[in-house]
Amino acid sequence: MTPDRKWQIAEPPPPGFRLDLGALGSGIRGPLAARLLWNRGIRTDSDVAGYFSSGLDDLLDPLGLPDMAAAVERISRAIKDGETVGVFGDFDVDGLTGTAIVFRIVRKLGGKAVPYIPNRETDGHGLSTGAVDSFHSAGVTLITTVDTGSTAVNEIAYANRLGIDTVVTDHHLIETDRPDAVAIVNPHAGPNEHEQVDYSGAGVAFKLAEALSGAAGHGIPAELLPLAALGTIADIVPLVSENRTLVREGLRLLGQTELPGLRALLDISRAPGASGRPTAELISFYVAPRLNAPGRMGDAEPSMELLITDDVSEARALAERLDSDNTKRRTLSQEAWDHVADQFDVSSDDPIVAVNCNGFPVGLLGPLAGRLNELTGKPAVAYQVVDGYARASCRSNTVLDLHAALSTHSEKFERFGGHARAAGFSIKQEQLAEVLEDLRRRAAWGVLGAPPLPVLHADAEVELEDLTVATWNFVSSMEPFGEANREPVLVTYGAVPLDVRTVGAGGKHLKVSFDAEGRRLDSIGFGLGDRPIGPGPVDIMYQLRSEVWRGRTRHQLGLRDIRPSRARAQS
Repeated sequence: MTPDRKWQIAEPPPPGFRLDLGALGSGIRGPLAARLLWNRGIRTDSDVAGYFSSGLDDLLDPLGLPDMAAAVERISRAIKDGETVGVFGDFDVDGLTGTAIVFRIVRKLGGKAVPYIPNRETDGHGLSTGAVDSFHSAGVTLITTVDTGSTAVNEIAYANRLGIDTVVTDHHLIETDRPDAVAIVNPHAGPNEHEQVDYSGAGVAFKLAEALSGAAGHGIPAELLPLAALGTIADIVPLVSENRTLVREGLRLLGQTELPGLRALLDISRAPGASGRPTAELISFYVAPRLNAPGRMGDAEPSMELLITDDVSEARALAERLDSDNTKRRTLSQEAWDHVADQFDVSSDDPIVAVNCNGFPVGLLGPLAGRLNELTGKPAVAYQVVDGYARASCRSNTVLDLHAALSTHSEKFERFGGHARAAGFSIKQEQLAEVLEDLRRRAAWGVLGAPPLPVLHADAEVELEDLTVATWNFVSSMEPFGEANREPVLVTYGAVPLDVRTVGAGGKHLKVSFDAEGRRLDSIGFGLGDRPIGPGPVDIMYQLRSEVWRGRTRHQLGLRDIRPSRARAQS
């Protein structure tokens, strides 16, 4: 059963807070629009202009990034001299799209490029000497890495001995010795003249493409913006400042893209008959999982081929392959979930959840850990043991900083990387228990004083009758949504259901229609089919949903939670 959750509504702005929204705020009842913007750090009329109106003319100078000038000089020289540029990228969506960006800009400017994406199962993360050897055999004299870290000291030294230069592009923090590369284009690598530091790997790759294009006397390579948008959304970086501009403009251009692979992927990811402009939600839940699927299963090559092909027929065939792989991934993911279901107890006092997932693709470990973390509210570790080594993926919340905790064991790891909320490592089997026990101890410290129930956050309380078409339109204008610009969440107390029914296999989902002063308002709650709401009024937490079907727009509520109505103080 879905665990109970505590509701927490954000504090309202101070009395008298106003913003000049012009036509944007027309038709919205009450101070809701200003409150939604206040919750997202929009405090002045100047902030409003930047939030809603920034465009391509507002992009920051790419040469403000560390080592960008050196990277542009070396790659431009390679293009001019007819060298072959090897582009090495990670196998996730961020790495794939970033690799495609660099590959395409080199080709566009008349150069020769060879892409290389490692196999998740056999190669793991990061540049390897095997990849360097492969590039060397292909006649590559310059490697450009994308989203694979900035610490491949030994591998880049090996490339140097073979006469191969390396340009590193990345967005991860650097905490160890730096490699002897021609350039390390990373916003965290040194003096950064940008206000923007939290780029995705694809975002950094696009800034490189922008700089290369400018050096060649061309404008912004706008046709590559949809790729940057995909990578930025998928990597869950903050959608503020330039990231917001990259994603908003990229989504706008995605709807009219002439890149065959993106066109085919978008078409196959949408429901039949669905239309409308692409959104971050469409990318997160439908496009990115398909692009990720082959890599999750082991080999991301079909995804890479899809992003770089210029052949329409090949693109369609590859998109169908990705769609099929995604179906297989979903089946295997459910089998993996069933496999670990008896290894944990939601009500257990154990401060972490750790499960063994032997026998499944290693690419499923991360999503499995994420699902466990979401269900239990505890730091989660999904691992498997093969040939005496454990490979693990970890997901956490504010209880535990995974990167800080695991860094204390860095000398034990064969491989290690990640962030505060998501990390992964490989380690000798006999040392795994020690690491897990240390995570338990640290998580237990973090749990002290934390709320006993998972917390769901909302922006404001509203009455259903106050929701107008203008409200939906305003929320739509706040897109793209993602990290640091969350989709607005609203709460209504005492809503009156007109009709309640479960849908989907096993009644997993919930459909409810509500009375909004004589107007019928439909809603869907995915995964809420087991909520014991009973008869009578209910409290609901929801987001505003719009669906364009055969040219007609339909508004409904997307339920986050639902419960029998109770006093506000008991939220």
